[in-house]
Amino acid sequence: MIYFFHILLIIILLSIIFNDNNLYLILCSSIFSLICAILYYIYNAPDVALAEAAIGSAIIPVIYIIAISKHYKRGEKRDGI
Repeated sequence: MIYFFHILLIIILLSIIFNDNNLYLILCSSIFSLICAILYYIYNAPDVALAEAAIGSAIIPVIYIIAISKHYKRGEKRDGI
């Protein structure tokens, strides 16, 4: 079962490397962090798993989405000038 999660991490990592869509990258990195949290829990590190799940799977993707949306809004304002 642990090898399944490791192989899944490699597949997600390759999809992150070879993709250009920003929202897809954020989604894949969030899934990557969630799988890492599952592995930390399996390896008997529940405190690290909880921190990884909270920060890597929830807070960081929200920050990325806010930053990308503000970047697109600024780009639209510059085009209109």
